[in-house]
Amino acid sequence: MTENPIKIPASSSEVTIPSGFEYGEDYAFYDARTSIMPDYYQKILSTATKSIQIWDTHFRPEYDGLVFSKVTCPNLKIQIMTICDKDYNTQQDVNNLANGIMENLPDEVKVCTLTVYALSDWSRFHRKLWHDRFLVIDDDKYFLVGASMNNQSGSTTSFGIHYLSKKADWEVLKKKLDSYTSVTGDTRNVIKVTRRRT
Repeated sequence: MTENPIKIPASSSEVTIPSGFEYGEDYAFYDARTSIMPDYYQKILSTATKSIQIWDTHFRPEYDGLVFSKVTCPNLKIQIMTICDKDYNTQQDVNNLANGIMENLPDEVKVCTLTVYALSDWSRFHRKLWHDRFLVIDDDKYFLVGASMNNQSGSTTSFGIHYLSKKADWEVLKKKLDSYTSVTGDTRNVIKVTRRRT
C-alpha cells in the first residue's frame, strides 16, 4: 500500500491544538459540531513542492484565499478550475478571486504562477461538467474533497477528504481531469485569469 503523502496530524506529537478532523488511513472527516476550525486541507496544500491543482465547483465572495496561508514552496504553480455561478460570473469577479489568493500566499513563495479558469453556466449545463471537488498535489497525489474552498477555512457543515492511495484509483481520476482540461481553450465560455509573482 502506498504510504500516505502527508503526516496525519492526529498522530503527530507536534500538534497541540485539535483540528476538528478524525483521521482514518486514507480518509479524514471534519465534524463541524466540534466548532474547531478545519485545517487538514491547508496542511495538504503545505506539502506541495511544485504544483497545486484544484477543481472546485463553487467559490463564494467571502473566500479570500486563506487556505493558502501555510504554503511555503518557493517556486509554485497553482491551477484552479471552477464554474461561474451567481457569485462569480464576471471577469472582475474572477480577477478578485485570483488577487485574493495571491495576496494570501506567504512570503516564502517567491515565484508563483496562478491560473484560474472559470467556466460559464452554459458549459455547466450543456457539457455535463463535474460535480465533486478534487485536489492534486505535485501531479501525483490525488484527493477527493467533500466541501468547497470557503468551507475549508470556516465551515458550519461536516465533510470528508479522501486520499486516493491506490494507483488504479488515481489513474482513473487523472484521465478524467485531463479530459476536462480540453474545455479551457474555449474563450467564449471560459474566463481565464493569470497572476504571477516573480
